[in-house]
Amino acid sequence: MARISQKTIDDVIRVPIVDVASALGHSPKKVGKQYQVYCPNPTHNENPDTYIEAYKNIFKCFGNGGCGAGGNSSLSYYSWHEYGSGDKKYFVKSIEGVANLMGIPIEYEDGTTQEAIQKREYIPRPVQKEILAQHDDVCDKVYRAFLSLCPIRNEHAKEWIETRKYSKDDIITVGLRSVPTPQESIHIIQQLISKGYPLERVPGFFQRFIPEGYNLPFPKELLERDNDNKGYWVWMLSAGSGYFIPVRNQKGQIVRLRVRRDQGNPKYIWFSSSDNTTIETNKLKWKRNGASSGAPINVVPPISQIKIWEVGTDLSELMRVNVVLGTEGEHKSIISAKKLEIPVTGAPGLGNFKDIIPLLKEWETKKFIIAYDMDTLKLQDDSIKSQKKQKNLMDKLREFAMEVMKLGIEVLLWTWDIRDGKGLDDLLHQGKLPIEVNLRSGAHKKVDLSQLHVA
Repeated sequence: MARISQKTIDDVIRVPIVDVASALGHSPKKVGKQYQVYCPNPTHNENPDTYIEAYKNIFKCFGNGGCGAGGNSSLSYYSWHEYGSGDKKYFVKSIEGVANLMGIPIEYEDGTTQEAIQKREYIPRPVQKEILAQHDDVCDKVYRAFLSLCPIRNEHAKEWIETRKYSKDDIITVGLRSVPTPQESIHIIQQLISKGYPLERVPGFFQRFIPEGYNLPFPKELLERDNDNKGYWVWMLSAGSGYFIPVRNQKGQIVRLRVRRDQGNPKYIWFSSSDNTTIETNKLKWKRNGASSGAPINVVPPISQIKIWEVGTDLSELMRVNVVLGTEGEHKSIISAKKLEIPVTGAPGLGNFKDIIPLLKEWETKKFIIAYDMDTLKLQDDSIKSQKKQKNLMDKLREFAMEVMKLGIEVLLWTWDIRDGKGLDDLLHQGKLPIEVNLRSGAHKKVDLSQLHVA
């Protein structure tokens, strides 16, 4: 059979994900700059925890830590919907599926054409310009200065101390801070600008356009006149209510901020921004000079080591990294590192593990421990849907483990009774320890902390 032409492939790839989601009947719901949908993965769509960023044409599932569903094309979205996977083996079938769904004729290299089953006119949407974030050095300096000016609210301090079991010294060392109110933000941004900190392309900061004639309750330092468009640009933050958790890289730099929201789903979002000037026609919605946060891993040593960690120094020069623990979530990473006195890598979800692999290789790590939430790894019930979901998650876990073992690293899985805690932090707070499973030999035994650092 003749191959599908490159023109058809290009036409299909240009179809926005949100259009495919709508055509599939997923009813995308606009939430801020994103669209919220149920996960396209048929084994993992019990909650609307998947988000589509239309301007960047990407989607990501965040439900239960993420099932791995995500991508940057209509093909990925369709493949997850139809086959429960984004595997490349479904590429041709997904091309045909999206083409038929969107009314795009399929042209073949031999000159033949197959008309689409659906008869509809498709008009491609403009794609948002992608702006690269500032270098880690710049982001670190801006975020440290910014956090030093942010407040600590009583309700957040209460959660950190009573629920998370942080000490007051821990809170200061880690850098936990509350999201400022709009009025507080004005004062904070004014101070940052007056001290010469560059906010352009630092994720979370952006400029909003305000036409002439609107009330401008901002100091002049925050305003930039735009004569061509008859208005002003003003610096703002893309965060609502909640608190910030710093995310560090292997050199101790604060490269991104995670926001734990007071309300809303998902509970955790990135402090991220964008530039929509190339695609937005409504001036009241114009934003510029913002950059996406991406979803980096969090490199976390024990809090005692954060306190003496000199920015720019690789963690391997500060402490032994022969044994590393991998988990998901910022709080779990921080608390686990503190309790166990070992370095921890925190991924935003089970599917976001690829950045951990080169780090372990560089560090020449000998033993890697995987400790993901039990509600992610345990079967929820006996339903077919739950079993399929469990299989998908375990496939991701095995893929992760196999990639690590290829480096010659011993890989262990920590598991425990979900009644003792959803996450490793819950378990450790109760003074309990997990069961250790050697993924190569299949041997089980209770974790022995005296042997934890032996590799």
